[in-house]
Amino acid sequence: MKSAFWYLGFLSLLSLLFFAEGKVGFLGFLGFISFFSVYKISDEMLEVNIGRASRNAFLFAMFFGSASLAYLYLANVLELLPIAFVILFGGTLLVCLLSLFYYQKVGQVHKVKN
Repeated sequence: MKSAFWYLGFLSLLSLLFFAEGKVGFLGFLGFISFFSVYKISDEMLEVNIGRASRNAFLFAMFFGSASLAYLYLANVLELLPIAFVILFGGTLLVCLLSLFYYQKVGQVHKVKN
C-alpha cells in the first residue's frame, strides 16, 4: 500500500493564491510540495516513524513559535507576524519530512546489517 500522505502535496497549489491576493501568508502552503516525495514509502514501520517525526516537528513548532512570538512582541514589530507564521508552518513540515526520511533511511540500514 502506498502512502496516503502523497495527496497532501496538492495543498501546495493554494500557494498560487499569493499571486492573486498578494498576501505572504499563502506562501506557507509551499511547504506541502515536499509531500510529493513520500509516494513510494510503504513499510510496516511507517506509522512509528511518522510518530517520531511528528514529535520532532512539534518540538520545532513549540521552540520556534514561542521564541518568534516573544521576539516580535519585545521588538514591537508585529507586522512581521505573517512572515514568522510562514516560516513556522513551512519549517514544521520540513522538519517532519526530513525526520521521516532520516528514520526511514536508518531503518533500511539496520535491515541490511541483519
